[in-house]
Amino acid sequence: MSSDRAPLFITGAGRNVGAHIARRLLADGLPVIAHYRTATDEVDALAAAGAMLVRGSLDDEAGIRAVTDAVNGHTPRLSGLIHNASRFEPTPDDPGTAAAAFADYWAVHMLAPYLLTTLLTPALEPVGDRASDVVMITDIYADDPTPKHDIYCATKAGLQNLALSFAKRLGPGIKVNAIQPGPISFTDWHQPEARQRILADTLLGRAGNPEAIYRAVRGLMDNDYITGAILPVDGGRRLGR
Repeated sequence: MSSDRAPLFITGAGRNVGAHIARRLLADGLPVIAHYRTATDEVDALAAAGAMLVRGSLDDEAGIRAVTDAVNGHTPRLSGLIHNASRFEPTPDDPGTAAAAFADYWAVHMLAPYLLTTLLTPALEPVGDRASDVVMITDIYADDPTPKHDIYCATKAGLQNLALSFAKRLGPGIKVNAIQPGPISFTDWHQPEARQRILADTLLGRAGNPEAIYRAVRGLMDNDYITGAILPVDGGRRLGR
């Protein structure tokens, strides 16, 4: 991809995988619009590296539309949209608390990608014969859910289904694909025993890292004959469980 392309917009770029993807795209000379919700040192580093920043909530329609307006204020065209923003916690035991969490997961994992993709489709329409890209970051648990994280899994499965719908709707000018991360970055509440069990069930026997996701994103964007694909990046964990 050449450096004269329109910007790529990535959600949830304030930390972890999203920040790494944005940083690597910038290092490759590609313009990036980085969305974040909470200021972090990684956001400051992205700004210093040349990223255009959009701060906002994806919790409801009003917030999503405000983020869309901010993106449109930066550029009339986009070459890609990466839906990376995510929440990941066990489902609360209390039904009322779980219901509130469900609404939050649905907004971030499904409503925001749906509205952002729909509202930004005019900006993604290609100029010339190079297709633009939409990449949805889902999860291997979208295909094989775990009851402990059933709300997370269900909404990630919904996001994955949206990717297939958008691939049908937006082709041939816009390619839409999904990436299923496996054990990439352990969270603080993963105890050592849990980590060992996860890695024991992973065919490559080790955790991945954000670079593996970045390479998958680049591979999908660089290949002009892939759309509607669901790409696991999990070290074989989906087969070992």
